[in-house]
Amino acid sequence: MRIYKEWLSEQGIKFHDTNAGLLFRYQGGGFIIADNRNDKQYLQIIMPNIYEIQTFDKDKAYRIANKLNNEIKSLKVIIQDDDNVWLTVEQFLDDTPNVEDFMERLLNILLRGRLKFQMLMG
Repeated sequence: MRIYKEWLSEQGIKFHDTNAGLLFRYQGGGFIIADNRNDKQYLQIIMPNIYEIQTFDKDKAYRIANKLNNEIKSLKVIIQDDDNVWLTVEQFLDDTPNVEDFMERLLNILLRGRLKFQMLMG
């Protein structure tokens, strides 16, 4: 988690270190870098609660989630508890990752996923 804390600090991004991971805001979005202390070669960035699904929109939401999972590299659209949409990106890293090489791209994938999901839901 140290390398992610350093990157966030270098970018001037304030964060909160919690049991779930590092919580922060970036370009208007809320994110969590999941606590990966037990697997330092795994990175998961979560963008929770991007959309609340109404009962009449569930089928549409599942179709859009599948569409975006297929269209946007590295993005996972997850429907939590049948009514709340979360986005994640996950990847395996080598032992000495250079966060500068991938962090902004991953965050932008999540931001783009949120925009597309919300736009397609109408």
